[in-house]
Amino acid sequence: MTEAKDPKKISPEDLNAIDNQWGERPDDNFGYESEEVRRAHRGLEDWELLEGMSDSEPRLFDWLRKVTGSIILGVVIFLAVAYGIYYISYHYGPALLGKG
Repeated sequence: MTEAKDPKKISPEDLNAIDNQWGERPDDNFGYESEEVRRAHRGLEDWELLEGMSDSEPRLFDWLRKVTGSIILGVVIFLAVAYGIYYISYHYGPALLGKG
């Protein structure tokens, strides 16, 4: 059984020698005995994950956009109300309090 190389024992020259291209499976299964063993230990490659995704899948961070938009809208509304209170109290406050 051929296991993957220990990352601590790989030299920089070995890293530069890797010539695998996107979407290509090397004959040695990335150093594993078989495709099944590689998937059990390493999982799927990036390109395998992308090929397995369909275009109709829901977007992953749709909830994040909604939460971020709600927070930004809340901050804008808060600043508008705070400025309105400041403006009214600064310009009309003395008259409302009977000092002007």
